[in-house]
Amino acid sequence: MKRFDRYFVRGMVGFAIMALFVFGTGYDIMAKQYPRLYRGVRPLGMGDAFTAVADDENALFYNPAGLSKISSFQLGILNPLIEVSEKSIDLVQDTQDADLDDTGEVADLLEEYVGEHQHARIGLFPHVGFNVAGAGVIIGGIGQGRVDADIRNPVWPEAHVDMILDYGALGGFGLELPLTGLHAGASLKFLQRESLSQIYTATDIADPDFGDRLEDDLYSGSGFSADLGVIYELGFVPVFDTNVALVVQNIPEMDMGDAKDVKTQANLGLSIEKSFSAFGLVGALDYKDLTGAIEEDDDISKRIHLGAELRFLKFLAVRAGLNQGYLSAGATLDLWVLRFDFATYSEEVGAYAGQREDRRYVAQITLGW
Repeated sequence: MKRFDRYFVRGMVGFAIMALFVFGTGYDIMAKQYPRLYRGVRPLGMGDAFTAVADDENALFYNPAGLSKISSFQLGILNPLIEVSEKSIDLVQDTQDADLDDTGEVADLLEEYVGEHQHARIGLFPHVGFNVAGAGVIIGGIGQGRVDADIRNPVWPEAHVDMILDYGALGGFGLELPLTGLHAGASLKFLQRESLSQIYTATDIADPDFGDRLEDDLYSGSGFSADLGVIYELGFVPVFDTNVALVVQNIPEMDMGDAKDVKTQANLGLSIEKSFSAFGLVGALDYKDLTGAIEEDDDISKRIHLGAELRFLKFLAVRAGLNQGYLSAGATLDLWVLRFDFATYSEEVGAYAGQREDRRYVAQITLGW
């Protein structure tokens, strides 16, 4: 296990080194985005409004009560995910022409992108789901790495780097309480985390031993917590199947030792759904962090998420939404044993919605069914 941990961390640190050069950022204030353990491609296409929808494997991260909707065997053998910020595309090309061992060239490269936020994420979420005695169950593992940075001081750039590497195991179940219209669920998760929040100069980055320094700067820890959620069907609403939902995540707060903690938060959701023969329509609204436990800021607009999904014959779906006031969109092509998911969305990385938009693209290929 120790050998696996070492290779995993080294591999993710290698990704972080690349991402630091390829995804540098900058502005006069530090980026402020809400911390979330995991975000799925399908929910992101819907503006990340999924608390009351939660009818697939993403329910483990959004609302375990939705696992009650799983009625057949599900298997995600291999499902690599990659996410990148829009501004990083040009930076990738510029990085290829720069000598990253030369302090001057590194400084020039970082200075050119002062004022632009960049972001990168990679992940894996293998899982298996099934129905047991009327309860939907999913168990799985997670491995994920995320890098964000801000560049300050254009005269001699300093990279303010935030990196989180997670891996662990999780599982959950959801069931429908007969004759009540109430779905309830719970999930448990164990997480091992490596994180850093450091400032690096161009001289540091150009140093041949920078990779070793990154590894030395990682703080590690582990934590265990649970999510509890409910979904209630409003049977008296005409035309649409309407649900309201509430989930409390990370109970208790995950104390990750020296690494960054995972805070408890409560999310509220509303969804409507209508089936038309071979078609299906879903609409959703979420309000994240109902109690204001996340202290990055108190902007209400950053907590609002709105989305819709239109499904065609179970193999194609298109989505659109508003994530913190910014447009999102996505699609899925499901070919039974192979599924392609894509989404684009914007994250607010400033203090309030509308201040600093960071457009991102995320894609995932899933082998399974």
